[in-house]
Amino acid sequence: DDDDDDDDDDKPPPAEPLENGSNGDVHRPESDKDAAALASDDAVSTARAHRAHDGDREDGAILAEGDAEVEMKNVASTANDAAPSDAAVGIEDESAAIAEDDNEEGARPPTPPQRCLPQSPPQPYDPPEIVTVSAPGKVLVAGGYLVLESPNPGVVLAAEGCRFHATVAHRPPHSSSGGGCVVGNAVDASWESIPLDVYSPQFDRVFSYYLSYSLTTEEESEVSLRLQPRTGPHEPNVFVERTLLLTLGYLRRTLGAETFRSRLGTTQHRRHGDDGRMALAIKLRADNDFYSQIDVLRERGLDPTPQNLEGLEPFLPCPKDRRGGSVVVNKTGMGSSAALVTSLAGALLQFFGVVSLRGRDDEDGEDRCSEGVMTEKEASGDNNGAGVEQEGLRIVHNLSQICHCHAQGKVGSGFDVSSAVYGSHIYTRFAKGIVHPFLESIVALECAEKGGEVGLQLSEASSRRLVELVEGVEWDSTVRPISLPPGLELLMADVCGGSESPSMARRILDWKKNKRRLGFMDDYYWKDLKRCNQRVVSLLSDKLASQSFLDGLRRDGAAIISTRTAQQWKKPMPSSWHEFDGSSWDVALKLLDLRMAFLECRQNLRGMGRAAGVPVEPDAQSALADATMRLPGVVAAGVPGAGGYDALFVIYVKGPETGGGSSDQVRDKIGNLWKEMSDENDETIVCPLSVRAAGSGGGLCSTKLDW
Repeated sequence: DDDDDDDDDDKPPPAEPLENGSNGDVHRPESDKDAAALASDDAVSTARAHRAHDGDREDGAILAEGDAEVEMKNVASTANDAAPSDAAVGIEDESAAIAEDDNEEGARPPTPPQRCLPQSPPQPYDPPEIVTVSAPGKVLVAGGYLVLESPNPGVVLAAEGCRFHATVAHRPPHSSSGGGCVVGNAVDASWESIPLDVYSPQFDRVFSYYLSYSLTTEEESEVSLRLQPRTGPHEPNVFVERTLLLTLGYLRRTLGAETFRSRLGTTQHRRHGDDGRMALAIKLRADNDFYSQIDVLRERGLDPTPQNLEGLEPFLPCPKDRRGGSVVVNKTGMGSSAALVTSLAGALLQFFGVVSLRGRDDEDGEDRCSEGVMTEKEASGDNNGAGVEQEGLRIVHNLSQICHCHAQGKVGSGFDVSSAVYGSHIYTRFAKGIVHPFLESIVALECAEKGGEVGLQLSEASSRRLVELVEGVEWDSTVRPISLPPGLELLMADVCGGSESPSMARRILDWKKNKRRLGFMDDYYWKDLKRCNQRVVSLLSDKLASQSFLDGLRRDGAAIISTRTAQQWKKPMPSSWHEFDGSSWDVALKLLDLRMAFLECRQNLRGMGRAAGVPVEPDAQSALADATMRLPGVVAAGVPGAGGYDALFVIYVKGPETGGGSSDQVRDKIGNLWKEMSDENDETIVCPLSVRAAGSGGGLCSTKLDW
């Protein structure tokens, strides 16, 4: 399953090689741990084995509220929909990896004798029968395009009710009826192999591989781990395969080959399958809101409402083309590729005992998603505390970012992966130079075709550098946890239309690089977008986080503010309601500040889109957003992602509950408006999604979802 990234297609600028794990004065998100100095390769590996893994404003006038709102367009968005297509479709690798030279001093020394990989000391490890880890989708509500450049922040909300789930277990190898030849058995006595199956029921696919790896190594060895299709013909999934390659390569290197072998199950499960072995089995499932369900609702005669969507059975399969039988994927722009990669990497790390994710299904019954991650050391009682938990999250985050960049063939901003790990937050990106040298040097080449065999491989040197990059390098991205204040809510719309996000992103960024200095107003759009974007960040993290605002919104939000339009919020309310800080009028005025900041972001993005010749906020989306913003209780509406035709977000004040608490009056009115507009225009169908905004604790977590 792929999704959107917001970066341009230019390769990142050259960067100096990372030496000794150093990358300057940078800070890990949510961690105050100092960067570990890396010594020799052997010392690094041994120490690692012993420690925890661990716009032109409409003729120049500033947009005013009221009737002038119709003139306003677009929300902050990012070109994060630029990722390749996914599971059911074969994806061609966009970035050719180059062969890696381990000898950085010049001439290659004589080949050293083979030696065993450094091994971890015995650790308490109870092999799990099954592990499921889930990661949320995302909505970038502010910071579109800006987030590509540090230190510009982006406000990203994790989506509750829209999560990607990866399950790992040992199962009998999948038996294909295709009759393909089994390949990829152990190369020689110093290699081991195991069947690996990836089940994607929503795409009606099973990807079958052999995972082969060396039990001994030479430092100059070209290959130490190989992932090969087990049967043919094979249609690759670049996000799945590259995440598997790098995550398993990381695990083999950081655990040591023998511990990796034991935990992989190669020596533990000899009762089933060919060669008497069990397969390492992975099942990928995505919540329905990642993919458009408009056709499903139509076929069942149901109105497009959040309640009807919530009533659908989970993990519905994607429809198939009636002529060719191929899977038709209509995504909703919620970040499926980042959620896939992060959940898959997290599930494998947990299955192998490198981290232990706390989850919403803990015995205390509390939702503790992404509250923290424990490393092996913490689980064994050697250490504990929030710092150690954040170290585990850092490992999952860094590895997932590398996997996602490698799958895309470029270094994106990373906000979608960051949200999949940490939940809702204010994000600034990491420097491209952190990941770029590794991606340029990684030895992960497509095997030359040999009897239909195609696969990926990883060198020992690349594995070593990968571990150093994940564990020993400071990443300078920043994460400031944030949540919508209680009483405000998110609503997303799946708009039946479509835009070509990758080309939109390229054209916007081309305009920014080459054309914006031609005129004052062109340059003005980008600069003023920074100002109003920072205003959104400041309001959400300061004024709307104050206790007086929270108390006032809790007291008067549903009963008073949600029943009035933004135009009515401006007017004085009865004197008893606005005589103190945190009164209903005081709360309403702060919401108006947020509303204006979003409107100004829309104006600048729309002006920038006009200058670049890109429909960042098309007229149809503008009309939909403006009509929505005229409803009582609505604070802001706009187009997320890279802009275009296919989605809309709304932030609103929750009204009195309806449907037994499953909805509220404002949400219902928005849904009714969208249905009326869809009925009036057959070319545009607007279907509310069932997602809501998750908090800062709504990121990566384990669940009890069974196979």
